[in-house]
Amino acid sequence: MSEGHTISLTSCGIDVGTTTSHLIFSKLKLEKIYTPRGVKFEVTEREILFKGKIILTPLIDGLNINYLKLVEFLKEEYERANVSMDDIDTGAVIITGESAKKENAEDLVKSLAHKAGKFVCAAAGPNFESVIAAMGSGASLYSKKAKNTVINIDIGGGTSNIAIVKDGEVVEASCVNVGGRLLAFDDQNKIIRIEAPIRNLEDKMGIKFDYGQVISEDQKRGMAKILAESLFEVLNQKVESKIAKNLLMTNPLDYPGNIDEFVFSGGVAEYIYNKTDKDYGDLGKYLGEAIVKIVNAQNIKLHEPTELIRATVIGAGQYTLQVSGVTTHISDPEILPIHNIPVLEPKLDNKNITEESVMKAILKSFNLFDVKEGDEIIALSFKGAIGGSYAGLTTFAKGVIDAIPNTVRMEKPIILIFDRDIGNSVGNVMKRETEAKENIISVDEINVQEGDFIDIDKPKAGGQVVPVVVKSLVFSN
Repeated sequence: MSEGHTISLTSCGIDVGTTTSHLIFSKLKLEKIYTPRGVKFEVTEREILFKGKIILTPLIDGLNINYLKLVEFLKEEYERANVSMDDIDTGAVIITGESAKKENAEDLVKSLAHKAGKFVCAAAGPNFESVIAAMGSGASLYSKKAKNTVINIDIGGGTSNIAIVKDGEVVEASCVNVGGRLLAFDDQNKIIRIEAPIRNLEDKMGIKFDYGQVISEDQKRGMAKILAESLFEVLNQKVESKIAKNLLMTNPLDYPGNIDEFVFSGGVAEYIYNKTDKDYGDLGKYLGEAIVKIVNAQNIKLHEPTELIRATVIGAGQYTLQVSGVTTHISDPEILPIHNIPVLEPKLDNKNITEESVMKAILKSFNLFDVKEGDEIIALSFKGAIGGSYAGLTTFAKGVIDAIPNTVRMEKPIILIFDRDIGNSVGNVMKRETEAKENIISVDEINVQEGDFIDIDKPKAGGQVVPVVVKSLVFSN
């Protein structure tokens, strides 16, 4: 819905995690903002409309998630919230931790996204999770208000997603395979679940983990202690032990500045901040206790965020959306929405733009990512000023079209993304001065990175703006 200067969107966030799965519905209010660079809509208010139940993520076996049970769960939650698929404008299904490594993970989140609403995207990837968890927990807003630097550690069942936030902006991210459900037990303390990363502890523990094996309380505490120590090697940027090195999923943290406060979110944070003492038959409770001991021993200053276990799902529902500037060119709105488009960023010398240099930069990007031009729809992202005059924009537009003859011939969408407010100008010039007359999508004021994927929705607010969901579809083999 829109009223000229404001837009209201209903957003859905679904998190399929190692231990738990849950969803939220939010209302996002966007207002027209006038900046020195132009006019754009920005999210000014976020209101949570419904917090769903938290269920244990259903598994068929150790390798596959039970898709039918998740769909049944979603249907029940939509009914409880009195929300239909048609009510949802945007959002994300995010699969996190060890769940992202399951054999059916990629197909599952794409299918769930399709069932969740007409413009809900599928997303995964450890650094992506770190960013949205820091936003969803409230650490990002806290850092902005306090004008300080915090480190948000979102600890779930399989992974700890880490984000360093300075003055509200995420400046560094990392992820380590430390979580509460890497090993799970029945009520006789027999092992019923083994995730691959926990095997890194076998030598040190002197145990070969196997199903049905009985694990003692002391052994649980011993494993939790090793996992917590490995996590703090990463947090303190001193990754020295073999176990910590093996548990890292991404590059280690590389931040030279001071950290003012530590913030924990995720399911294990419920134990760290004494919100629960419930035992889920895994290492979660013990890991929380081990972390508190290290925090106290190292005299670390803790801040309790507004959201703990729901941080990622709130981030998925509220922080995956960007909105284009109002100077956007969509030659045919009927080709939207469009989903899961990979982003390439041709490297241009903006001070020396010729038709040939633009064409070569685009072809080099195709080559680097093994993309055969015309085989799939690609979004081309350009940073900085592009041709200040009509002649300069014409040169740029012709260079683009020279690079994508098959896309033009097959009448596939030509998707251009700019960080400056020139989307409409480029689109109009391309339509007038090149053979490409239709299927031009030229949007601006959007920040994407090479390797991201985007979804583009139909124009909102009387055609003024285009919602774009930016995400990373990174699945582990």
